[in-house]
Amino acid sequence: MKSARASLWPIVALLSVCIGALAQDPAAPIEGTPSATPSSTVRPTLSVSKTWPLASAPTFPDQPRDSIDSPSFPDPEYVKLLDYTLAFYEAQRSGKLPADQRVTWRRDSAMNDGKDVGLDLSGGYYDAGDYLKFIFPLTFSLSETCWGGLEFFEGYQLANETLYLDRMVRWGMDWLIKAHPNNNTLYVQVGLSEVDNNYWGPDTSIPLPRPSFQVNSTHPGTDVMADAAAAFASCAMLYRDKLNDATYASTLQSHADALFRLAETAMPQQVYQTVVPAASCCYASSGFVDELAWGAAWMYKLTKDASYAQKASKYMDQLNTPTVQLNPITWDDKTGLVYILMAGATAGTADNNGKWQGLSEQFADTTRRAPKPCSFTKGGLYYCNGNSGDDSTVVAANAAFALHLLANQMAGSGGGGNNNNNVGASTQGKIDDYRSFALGQINYLLGDNPLKTPYIVGVHPNSPINPHSAPASGGNSADTIDSFPEKETYTIYGALVGGPDKNDRFEDKRSDWRQNEVALDYNAPFNGLMAYQVMSSAVSPPYVVIPAGRPDLPPILNGMEVWQIILIVVGSIFVAIAIGAVICYRKRHQIRAWAASRKQNKYERTAAAGYGNAMKPVRAAGGNNNEGMEEEPTNRSNQDHVVSHLAVPPPPPLRNQQSRPVPPPPLPPREEPMLLQDAHRA
Repeated sequence: MKSARASLWPIVALLSVCIGALAQDPAAPIEGTPSATPSSTVRPTLSVSKTWPLASAPTFPDQPRDSIDSPSFPDPEYVKLLDYTLAFYEAQRSGKLPADQRVTWRRDSAMNDGKDVGLDLSGGYYDAGDYLKFIFPLTFSLSETCWGGLEFFEGYQLANETLYLDRMVRWGMDWLIKAHPNNNTLYVQVGLSEVDNNYWGPDTSIPLPRPSFQVNSTHPGTDVMADAAAAFASCAMLYRDKLNDATYASTLQSHADALFRLAETAMPQQVYQTVVPAASCCYASSGFVDELAWGAAWMYKLTKDASYAQKASKYMDQLNTPTVQLNPITWDDKTGLVYILMAGATAGTADNNGKWQGLSEQFADTTRRAPKPCSFTKGGLYYCNGNSGDDSTVVAANAAFALHLLANQMAGSGGGGNNNNNVGASTQGKIDDYRSFALGQINYLLGDNPLKTPYIVGVHPNSPINPHSAPASGGNSADTIDSFPEKETYTIYGALVGGPDKNDRFEDKRSDWRQNEVALDYNAPFNGLMAYQVMSSAVSPPYVVIPAGRPDLPPILNGMEVWQIILIVVGSIFVAIAIGAVICYRKRHQIRAWAASRKQNKYERTAAAGYGNAMKPVRAAGGNNNEGMEEEPTNRSNQDHVVSHLAVPPPPPLRNQQSRPVPPPPLPPREEPMLLQDAHRA
């Protein structure tokens, strides 16, 4: 055990270094002080010492309030968040900007898009923090926004945001109409990533060329065609049932019909990057069957044509739903949303066979459990390996959006213009569980997380101040993307950034596009979530009671926190000791035998070296030469030699003996011969 204790000293030293590293500062607090009136509403579940004043708002003009019957005015912070998230899309606009543009630091841009193919493809939205336009994330973003508008329209009304909802959706749909110039053609991309990604500067000097890419009846992209059909159908329903524009709704529906027909009939059915390899850089599709099911589901919800319900079921069966239903919702995978959409669309109809509600609840229950590859971070963020690495907040927001939709349908509180949409297949307990999950993710995004950071730009001093947005940054070179300017020139209010890693860590760094980029599909579920919060929340978001400054978190070493490394090291030591003890106990008899054998061998080696011949017989009293004999050292020299062999140093000689020779041992007494007569007498 003495040697074992000595071997622990290097490990103890390593642990000391690791513990000392805990004092390092991984993230400096962000400075900034908002100038506005303190909120009167606080979130009682958080323990803090003060209520933080509301962030200063941009000068967005008010619109005339809708005439609605509402029991109370909603929480002002959620109203602001809904306003900001819609305003974010104005910051992403391309083309000729309108006179009522609220984000005034943006300029007209990319006015010649489409001229290479003889079309006007200006307008629409830039997909993220750059100046590219992709149809795949755009159509999914519009579908989610329109679905949220259908389901949570009351929230838009209460927040006085129906006009801005209309403007946001219409700006995107108008460009999609341009991108679908005839029944057989759909333009899916404008710009090249290899050109655009090398540019970091204002929207007034976007580099060329900006080629336009299409799919068509002879070179199809099944996935994008079906996804665009879903966007046209969902938004047609919003304009028909909520925004009261039947003419525009009819136009959108005609495009939906044509595109879904094209997706089903254009052969070969294939992913669109087969035809447009340039899209592989950023939005490569993993398959097209879920988009066909998604498109069919929206066509059914819009038209109630039973043939579309049958098609949706057929396509989902092709996906082998027991395995794919666990996939998190993204712009590339709509499987979970198809279950929920069809459960609500078929409720109360002859097409309701119970299948969709069961699949919806199975998807929601699985999401709440978060089995592998998904889990919850230490701070509570729903995180899925393989998807959340690039945009963790979006995976969580999509999951929250889906479960809120399902809970809303199950509670019979709305959906697509049908206020009697009660599927009635589960208990109130499940509804509460789904809403609790969704609220937990919303609260995390709004500051209830280890870094006390709302991942929405412009709402708190701890919000990201350097999002990956070329037009907002004010920079002029990719070489100085992080250093100039030191702080973003313009605040891109309402943008949801990519978010933290699996350890709840976040770096507010402009070049980190994984954690800090903004994008159309990031805010799409957030639109609906904020509308729901406006119509349901009685308390303000978490960030209103969070003080400025991010807390220090333990550093991460090789992907693990220091305490985890210490635990592994200490645990390994104890395991090694325990294993050794068990082995020793089980082998104790062999160990004893080995020790005895080793001792015997040592003695035999000593004897073999000649030390045994230095022993002489000593006469015992009253005995003869061979009886009663015992051994003793013959002289001091031999005794010293044996002791030296046993590794024990001999004592030093006395001072007066150092020069004297050692006297020989005394001779035994001489024995006289026995006389004959004496022997006879004896």
